[in-house]
Amino acid sequence: MQYTFLIIFFIFGSILGSFYNVVIYRLPRKESIVVGSSHCPNCNTNIKPYDLIPILSYFILGGKCRSCKQPYSFRYALIEFITGCLFALTYLVYGYSWFTLIGIILVSVLLIITMIDIDTMEIYDTFQVILLVLAILFITQSGLPLGDHLIGFFIISVPFYILALITGGMGGGDIKLIAMGGLLLGWKATLVAFFIASITGGLVAILLVLLKQQGRKSLIAFGPYLCLGIYIAFLYGNTLFDWYLKFYS
Repeated sequence: MQYTFLIIFFIFGSILGSFYNVVIYRLPRKESIVVGSSHCPNCNTNIKPYDLIPILSYFILGGKCRSCKQPYSFRYALIEFITGCLFALTYLVYGYSWFTLIGIILVSVLLIITMIDIDTMEIYDTFQVILLVLAILFITQSGLPLGDHLIGFFIISVPFYILALITGGMGGGDIKLIAMGGLLLGWKATLVAFFIASITGGLVAILLVLLKQQGRKSLIAFGPYLCLGIYIAFLYGNTLFDWYLKFYS
């Protein structure tokens, strides 16, 4: 039965991932995400429903538009696959519960934030509001004291804000993101999220410099790494924090 639900969540996630591709593409271009059919960005031909099967359609069409044969980015199929995997993982961790519902909404928002931040270096306030609502809902179910969540709101965002004032090197969207994530997670899991974001972001930055894809002073979007940290911390944050204390005690 568990495997059946995992498959259902994967399929559901991949279907929504197809819609998230639309959101990621259209929002930065100020296009409506509810009006207008999916179309080829090259020839503007409407894509037929039978060519919109998540993941599979990309391979059936050979990664190209049926009409103009212009290649599609593999990223579309990849986002559908990742969304399906993350939905299934959320269910695997939390089972049939409110935490799963909150988790799949959370990972959806974080995934969209990640891709738009990579493309534009912007994090829209609309998604911060959604995270705030999720945080409030999660607080009512988490079992943590309210104070833990409030400390989580400030514990990283305040140092980020001070750093931004001094150096100008931290974007306002990143500060709001870790504040909303911290409010949801509580302070222990927020520290875990920040640690994961710092390590992964630092390693990728070093790799890009070594590969000469970025200069030492180039700006790198930090939002995607915060999103990764927040999601992992949502699943395992307090467990990882307690393990860390036991490991060094």
